[in-house]
Amino acid sequence: MKSVFSYKYIFSLVNKRSNKYGFTLPELIVSGFVSLLILISGYTLLKMNLQVNNSDELNLKLGGKINNALDFIVDEINSSKRVITTYNDVPNSCRPLPQGDLVLALKMPDQAKSSSSYQTSNMGNESKTKKQNWVTLAKDCPIFYNLVRDYTFSGKGISYILKRTGPTVDEQGFYRATDIKTTVVTDRIRSDFEDDIRCLTTNNQKWTRKQIKGIILCTDEKGKGAEIMINAEASRVRNPLIIFKTSGGYARIQDDDLMNLGNAGAGNLGINPPCTNCDFFQKPLKKKVTFFIDISGSMNWGKIKGLTPMEAAKNELINSIRALPVNQGFKLQVVAFNHWSRKMWSSPMEVTTSSKMYAISWVSRLTAGGGTNPWSGISEAIQNSEVQQIAVLSDGWTKTSGRCFNNGKSYSYAECFKDYNDSVRATNEEGTVQIDSFSMRNDFCSNGWMGELSSKNSGSCTHIN
Repeated sequence: MKSVFSYKYIFSLVNKRSNKYGFTLPELIVSGFVSLLILISGYTLLKMNLQVNNSDELNLKLGGKINNALDFIVDEINSSKRVITTYNDVPNSCRPLPQGDLVLALKMPDQAKSSSSYQTSNMGNESKTKKQNWVTLAKDCPIFYNLVRDYTFSGKGISYILKRTGPTVDEQGFYRATDIKTTVVTDRIRSDFEDDIRCLTTNNQKWTRKQIKGIILCTDEKGKGAEIMINAEASRVRNPLIIFKTSGGYARIQDDDLMNLGNAGAGNLGINPPCTNCDFFQKPLKKKVTFFIDISGSMNWGKIKGLTPMEAAKNELINSIRALPVNQGFKLQVVAFNHWSRKMWSSPMEVTTSSKMYAISWVSRLTAGGGTNPWSGISEAIQNSEVQQIAVLSDGWTKTSGRCFNNGKSYSYAECFKDYNDSVRATNEEGTVQIDSFSMRNDFCSNGWMGELSSKNSGSCTHIN
């Protein structure tokens, strides 16, 4: 608006003084001042756009760097035998230790060796040395991840570099046993971690939280699983750009008493009976089950037996996943919802050891935030032939009516799903979908949306408090 007014003003001056006498000195001064203001405004706008673009570029670069580092670390965790978090668990033969603060160390399995290490030791002293070096590495010395201070950092505060000390990897993915090097995994790690991050607690084991400068590491009590969170910032003189990333993984060699990933609960299975030994909050599960877990902000409010609703929900869901029989035709899906729904997989997956490991890791990383809207996700799930049962867990208020995906009418979602079950699913071979609900803290079962949802779709509602 300012620029339009300025042009109109200048144009009026030109029309007014379009004679042989030209402009007066005051008119020239005013027009010059207006032109200067326009130039300054344009420069300011251009500078702001450049700053925004620069921030976006820094965000992408730093985020990509941290994501790549987390992917590398988690891949190595998934291939390891055990996660070590203290030097007390490192054999004395592995001295001297790398410099810096220990983040974690990974004991590698014997099968992750270089191909040359399979050679016999009758080919000279050099081969004997290589063989012995690998055996020592695999059985005793782990791969180390350490934080060291970055003295080249030009931003505010102190920055750290995450380094890895261990065998390099060849083109085929084998570890070079005799080629031990220290390499940089990522940099720009902050000296602190302002967020209050908690670790998972289950009925079977507790996870231990360890903070190392700008890194938080959560590990289970037996060293079989880990989640790592990195807080990093870009190097800027003013208003440093801070990015927080998280990822987790489980060691490939599992203990039966830790994960229970065998054929637990298989029993004497019929064609499509419930899994009598695996249930969700004591509700038997069918062979094709999709869990909907509320991750809205209210799931962090209040306590249920000493835990937040989010913690209690994750614990119960993880225990239920553990109990599902593997390789028995069971299908699993988990959908996390707040103001929108996010699926764990694009479609339900068969329950195997690896899919259970992935599901447990995925659920353990869920955090609460946002609103409550499960309806689009349930609308999609009820149309999937790989779904027999939907288990919805929530503690929040939500709208209860809207446009039905099945007929385009606007009425209650519970009635919409009932109509679809009766008119479509009941006529198909896979049959109707049972919807069970679990109301955390607040009672939405008695006269609420969860009770209506389940009662109209062959399920039941359970109040958890």
